[in-house]
Amino acid sequence: MVILAMVVMAMFAALAGCGDPKAQTPAITLTFSSNYPLPTALTTGSSTPIAVIVANDPKNGGVNFTCAPAGECGEFSSPPSAGSNIPICYQAPGAVPSGGTVTLVATSISDPTTSISSAPITITSGSSVSGCTL
Repeated sequence: MVILAMVVMAMFAALAGCGDPKAQTPAITLTFSSNYPLPTALTTGSSTPIAVIVANDPKNGGVNFTCAPAGECGEFSSPPSAGSNIPICYQAPGAVPSGGTVTLVATSISDPTTSISSAPITITSGSSVSGCTL
C-alpha cells in the first residue's frame, strides 16, 4: 500500500510540472495595422501615419519604433513609441538613403525579443507630402 501511494504521488508530481497548455501565456504578436497601411514608396521628407497591433501583451506595453539604415532612414514623432493600434507619424529622410529604401521596425516594449519589420519602402527625391494628420 505504501508503494502504491508513493507511485501515485510521483505521478501527480510529474504531471503537476506539465501544467495545462491552455493556461500557458500566448506569445506577444505584432502586426502592422491595416487602418494605417504602410506605403511602398515615399518622396523625401514626406510623412505618413503608422500603427502596430499588439496582441497577447498582459502589460499593454505597446511598441518602440526604429528604422534602418540608421542615421539616414528618417524619423518618428516624439516619443517614438505607441500603444496598440495607436498611430504615430513617420517622416521619410530629407535625402534618398544609400540603397534607396528604408525599413521600419516596431519592437515590443514588454518583450524586446519580439519585433516586426516592414517591407523595404522606396524613397525617391521629390516634393514632400504631409500625409500624417493625427
